[in-house]
Amino acid sequence: MSEPVIDPVVFDEISELMDDAIGDFIETYLDNSPMLLNNINQALATGDLETVLSQAHQLRGGSGSIGAMQVFQLSNEIEERARAGESEGLGALVVKLQVAYEAAQQELRTFL
Repeated sequence: MSEPVIDPVVFDEISELMDDAIGDFIETYLDNSPMLLNNINQALATGDLETVLSQAHQLRGGSGSIGAMQVFQLSNEIEERARAGESEGLGALVVKLQVAYEAAQQELRTFL
């Protein structure tokens, strides 16, 4: 992926906006994202594309807000495919999403 793990411009903007609360924002993202990823995996396993779509949408939103651009891009692609009813290849995208999230998580922890 050509996108940075954490986009410094986006992260700096949200950091300035949130000031001292940025740590809480990071922790909330890190607390909620694994649940969303788990829900995506479970929904994919049962063929529930509506849940895949909604959980990917939520993950996309939080990731975009904090600057986790790889997670954002992959979540967006998963969301679009689920919306179109395309389940083929979603499993591989979800694996890439998990890897991207782990990288984002590691980088975001350095700001705590």
